[in-house]
Amino acid sequence: MTVLHESDGIDFRLVCDGCGAAVERLGANLHNWDLAWSFIKRHGWIGDRSRQGPHGCPRCTRRAAAAIDG
Repeated sequence: MTVLHESDGIDFRLVCDGCGAAVERLGANLHNWDLAWSFIKRHGWIGDRSRQGPHGCPRCTRRAAAAIDG
């Protein structure tokens, strides 16, 4: 699972399945997963729209693209 809930039960963070980079406090700032995902996706994150993922951060996305381009 790549969306992790914090101990308060409201806040959550998104974790990259590739490198472990995390975007913290998404629930506190964006309030729900759908809004958070639409915002994060515009900033280069890729993956499945579901909370379960997988999800990849912009850095891992660039690495994967560079490896394909060779």
